[in-house]
Amino acid sequence: MRKYFNKYHIKNGLAVIVTYFILTVIALFILFPLTWVVSTSIKPTNEVMAIPPQWIPDNPTIENYVNVFTNSSIPRYFVNSFLASSFVALITIVLGGLTGYGLSRRKTKGTRAISTFILASQMLPATVILVPVYLFISKIHLYDTIFGLVFAHLILTLPLVTWMCKGYIDTIPVDLEEAAQIEGCTRLQALLKVIFPIAAPGIAASGMFAFIQSWNEFTIASILTESTKSRTLPVGLTEFALLFKVDWGSTMAASVVISVPVIVIFLFMQKYIVKGIGQGAVKG
Repeated sequence: MRKYFNKYHIKNGLAVIVTYFILTVIALFILFPLTWVVSTSIKPTNEVMAIPPQWIPDNPTIENYVNVFTNSSIPRYFVNSFLASSFVALITIVLGGLTGYGLSRRKTKGTRAISTFILASQMLPATVILVPVYLFISKIHLYDTIFGLVFAHLILTLPLVTWMCKGYIDTIPVDLEEAAQIEGCTRLQALLKVIFPIAAPGIAASGMFAFIQSWNEFTIASILTESTKSRTLPVGLTEFALLFKVDWGSTMAASVVISVPVIVIFLFMQKYIVKGIGQGAVKG
């Protein structure tokens, strides 16, 4: 019995070691680009193109960050990105949440077809809808505006968020809603006071998804914006690339500036995102 017990512990210990080794390798693989970006962002110009490459700069400097914040339009692009992404997240949560509720609670003949159609729209790459979106935004005179960009980004985020919200609301028993209505609540009050508070973690995860999608989107933003008043950060990175030269130090510093807000928001809302994903994965 003792021999079997020892063999079990040895086998289990080896499995744990192998698992942690694999996870460590994966983590290093994922962190490699980020580490290189941060390293390059604090290198002086003569070390950026050094051969062989240097992981740790000999003379670290914040000159690239100073250049980004004082000699470029990155601060304005930061404000534009934050406004656009916040509007997209807010509108997506409201519209996606209400639509998801309707699809979850109204079990009519065409509900499944509508849900499938909404999800199928996500299979189209952004380049396919680029021309129609450009023509439509131009026709309604929202070209080169933040609101035009918000409208375009909603096309990308709203379908999947609607599907996600439907999945979260599916996990909430209808009995709770009916009990609230028996106590005197209207359907809207039951939705706002019972359903949405319970589904809050899932809705927060959906809003985070919409925010990140809008924050990182480049293709549509590069077509629908052309001036400093509406350009976003991903498009603004091209400001450091000239015809025959790329300022890699400033580009990497700007990349760090772009990444930090998303990382901070993700860490702050991590527990809600994890809870929301788990909530949407279980039905009934």
